[in-house]
Amino acid sequence: MTRSSTPGGPPTRGRTVHVGFAVAALAVCAAYLLTGGAARHLVSLVATVIPAAAVLAVLAVRRPPRPQPWWCAGAALLLLSADSATWLVQVGLGGADRASGVLAEVAVPLGYLGLLAAAVLVVMPTARVDNGRVIDASIMGVGLAGLLWSLVLHPALVERGAGAGERGSTLLIVLLLSGTLGAMVRTWVDARASRATVTYFLVASGLTLVGNVARVVAVDPVTGATASWVGLTWVVAYAATGAAAVHPAAAALTTPEPRPARRLGAGALTYLGLALALNPVIAAVRGLAGGEADLLQLSLGPLLLVPLVLVRVSQLARLHASAEQELVYQATHDELTGLPNRRAADRRVAEAVEAVRTGAAPGGLVCFLDLDGFKDINDRYGHHVGDRLLVHVADRLRSAVRGEDFVARFGGDEFVVVLVGDPDRLEAEATRRLDAALAHEFDLGALTTGARASVGTVVLRPGTRTTAEKVLSAADTRMYATKRRRHDAARASSGATIPRPART
Repeated sequence: MTRSSTPGGPPTRGRTVHVGFAVAALAVCAAYLLTGGAARHLVSLVATVIPAAAVLAVLAVRRPPRPQPWWCAGAALLLLSADSATWLVQVGLGGADRASGVLAEVAVPLGYLGLLAAAVLVVMPTARVDNGRVIDASIMGVGLAGLLWSLVLHPALVERGAGAGERGSTLLIVLLLSGTLGAMVRTWVDARASRATVTYFLVASGLTLVGNVARVVAVDPVTGATASWVGLTWVVAYAATGAAAVHPAAAALTTPEPRPARRLGAGALTYLGLALALNPVIAAVRGLAGGEADLLQLSLGPLLLVPLVLVRVSQLARLHASAEQELVYQATHDELTGLPNRRAADRRVAEAVEAVRTGAAPGGLVCFLDLDGFKDINDRYGHHVGDRLLVHVADRLRSAVRGEDFVARFGGDEFVVVLVGDPDRLEAEATRRLDAALAHEFDLGALTTGARASVGTVVLRPGTRTTAEKVLSAADTRMYATKRRRHDAARASSGATIPRPART
């Protein structure tokens, strides 16, 4: 039986959460609309306490691997529960016009701040691996909030004579919620494994934004009272937050799928430029239409957009630099072994020759290595076995020299080693260490084989005038002479007629 069909498994728990959320949301909405006074305040309290208890239970029982979002959400829901309790006691039961006291003043702002922090923490794992897509979506959300403010909220607040403090706080809340909502939408697209939990957070963020907009536009012009349905946005948002924590997909918030990088191109820069220009353009259009420039929008909008754009530009610049470094690496390194390639070897030998000539280095040694019998291994066992042998040889050569020494794959089964130091000491020591590194057999899976190499060396001494090309040519010639001597010695000892190695 597969895991997906196992009774009580994660898919079953997920469906249970969905059904429970739907039933609870409908029940709370119905109770909220059908009641009034103290009963409605009691419904609001229950609608906040239950999600708070669910989040805290998840923290205590499941101990999620990344608990920070849930601690923020739990603390926020507790603060909002305390606010609901205060309204129930002072307004619903005590008959006051509105709740008062320190708790009534700070619980809601701090609670919303906690829910906002929880949403930000949910998108952070995806933002770290999606190469700026979450930030782009957040920038778009803030930009669209500017349009919403200019076309809907600002006119409504001005019409009812709202003060600068109320207008400023409303704009700030809408900008923050819209930016978070944009980031949440992008996270929803990318985070497949945790999509159910992110969906609930998306619902909570969206309803919170709708509630804040409705609090401004859905107002009775005579009494100034907000429409009763507006309260439903909050209670459903709280229920969605609880469902996000309870759903088993919450455990996957720590494992988002990486996304490919995007380079710093004209499209990305144009997008960011338009995002920065949006609020000033809206203000300019308002001025041309005969209205007054909205200083709040011109100040608070860029206050959020500029840091986001700067972060995005910095990220794009790093990606661009990383792409350039990758291109340089690919141009100067061998794809199979990871060693520097022939181009890098030519440059390193030239640098060593110049350093010795000018006295910047006491001397040097260039070693040219060619594996013995490599063609036979390729022909008999296939190129995949030969490639595996080259990788092992590269690792052995790297480990046989000092950290400051240079090892490159010159081509095929040829390697170049460049060492700087006392030439007399280097020549004997380096040859011994290179031979020792290849003395032990290599386990290639298909076979176990040795891989001796013929080595040709050229000593660089102070005052010697030569070129990298001449040095490499001389080392190659001496390597071939070594290979020929070994071949002749093997033929003499065996008494057989063995073809002499052909120079490639």
